[in-house]
Amino acid sequence: MNIQLAVLLLIMAITLIYFKANDSLQGRKVCISLVTIIMTCFSGFRSWWMGDLIKYYTLYTQCNSTDWMSYVLRDYTNIGIRFFFRIMGSIGMPYEVCIFIITAFSAITLGILIYKYSPAPYWSYLMYIAMGFYLFTYSGLKQTIAMGFVILAVMQIFEDKPVRFVVWTMIAGLFHAPAFIVLIAYPVAKKKIDTYYFVMLVAAIAFIYFFRNQIIAWFTEAYYEEERLYTVAKTIGGRTLMMIFIIILGTILRPVREGDKIYCQVLNLMVIAALIQYFSIYDNVFTRLADYYYQFIVLFMPMMLESGEHQLAMNPNPAYRIRCFDRNMYILLGIAITVFALWFYHSTINSSVMLQDFRFFWQIDPYSLYGA
Repeated sequence: MNIQLAVLLLIMAITLIYFKANDSLQGRKVCISLVTIIMTCFSGFRSWWMGDLIKYYTLYTQCNSTDWMSYVLRDYTNIGIRFFFRIMGSIGMPYEVCIFIITAFSAITLGILIYKYSPAPYWSYLMYIAMGFYLFTYSGLKQTIAMGFVILAVMQIFEDKPVRFVVWTMIAGLFHAPAFIVLIAYPVAKKKIDTYYFVMLVAAIAFIYFFRNQIIAWFTEAYYEEERLYTVAKTIGGRTLMMIFIIILGTILRPVREGDKIYCQVLNLMVIAALIQYFSIYDNVFTRLADYYYQFIVLFMPMMLESGEHQLAMNPNPAYRIRCFDRNMYILLGIAITVFALWFYHSTINSSVMLQDFRFFWQIDPYSLYGA
């Protein structure tokens, strides 16, 4: 068993113990705090001699060179990460500390989200790790920071605070420009799911299908500096189909109802994620773009698996549309989802080349290799 899988199983064990124990605020706080510490320490103490972290180290050295202004202020795109590196370097903080702070920020914002809104931390953390979000934080520093700020932004949707939502989203975009796509999340998440909603959804799907090449051309011009050619896949990707299946399963287990505000808003985020993910037939970069929305599966999965009895206890009005299933059905479904998540992690995430290169900072001296 490798160490990454061991961390996943440890987090599953901690959250499962909480899941089986009495649901109390104190127990929830202890559970999430413990997992946050584990995730922060495991990822935060990694060596930077892996993946894109080497390129980020080059950027860090440039932002702290004698000619630092020409690098930090060269343009406004992703200026946040360059300012961060410059500030950390100017106060004597090495690159390793930057990595640790980014890791801690990501784990803490995730923990706050789960603490405040997830009915079951077990499902939240299982989805976060098994779906590859945790792995991505190992290397994608700009988007990792931006996704943390997006979490803070989306929580403002739940709290009906549009100004704060815009502020957090704009900060996210300063670190990773594609995060600006989250600006549409507020009106879309707030859209009531009714007949008109489905008409708009069908229209959006039709628009994307018939004008997909034009959309790709516009995105390429905005995202890349050079012209880029795509090899289009012949079929819709498996991740897109999985997203669609989970959305359908969710609406079966937990039908949309007017009083279920946060669940409906999270469902709308999942729909946007699936629409963006469709474009992954052109380029994997759209998977990264969809992740700004799809990371909220850490809420959608536990919400859709929340029993009808628990929903009634938390929000009894209007209760007539809550769908209650037999407890054994939830147990069997939970086992099936856990098995699938572990299989998915083992077959796709755990075999990543990046994990094969994973080392803690005391296991390798990257400075002796850099530039060699």
